[in-house]
Amino acid sequence: MQPRHYSQLYRRLRDLDPDDHQRVIRTYEERESEIGRLDALEHFELTVYYADALFATGAYRQHLMMVDLVIEASMRENIQKIERVDGDIFQHLLFRKAVSAYRLRDFETSIHIARELLRINPESELFVRFLRLALFRNDLPLLQFGRASFISCTLATAFLITVNLLVVSIFHPEWVDLWHGVIGIIFAVGLACLVGTYSFSYLRADRQAYRFREEQTNK
Repeated sequence: MQPRHYSQLYRRLRDLDPDDHQRVIRTYEERESEIGRLDALEHFELTVYYADALFATGAYRQHLMMVDLVIEASMRENIQKIERVDGDIFQHLLFRKAVSAYRLRDFETSIHIARELLRINPESELFVRFLRLALFRNDLPLLQFGRASFISCTLATAFLITVNLLVVSIFHPEWVDLWHGVIGIIFAVGLACLVGTYSFSYLRADRQAYRFREEQTNK
């Protein structure tokens, strides 16, 4: 089998420092029309490096636009591995798409992709932990209730402390101990709501994620 011949443009771009993400992005965008004329494998690899550079710099919206193209190309060309990317390229791309969606607070999309990844690879601890995180962050009504309760109780506590300093301690000092007790109870209720809702939501997400993985493993 003869060694593969790589084009000059591919070799030039392939030699860029992969950690210099801004340069990778800039060079790809400057030479995009030329890169588009390369053969399928070279074009695919360079586009993956570009998409990964976008991801690394936090350009998640741009990354989502590019990653769908390379995911489609990986399936169309049946490309499973490339240099610089450990493991299966399809799972690599799909997971980063899920993370970009998560960073943009599109938790429904990230949950859907995480489940697809676990159908492909149910043994992955990374995928199940990410699914748990996305499920937890998507539990918005409960988390918002916890935060709102804590904020309301904190504001009520601040108001009662002010009343205590300006009114109760001056005109009714005999009520100070009772007032302190009320303040403590209200703050404790707010804190309990915050901790309780977050703990419940996390434990529910944990149970759902690991149960889903178990279902896929047993199939």
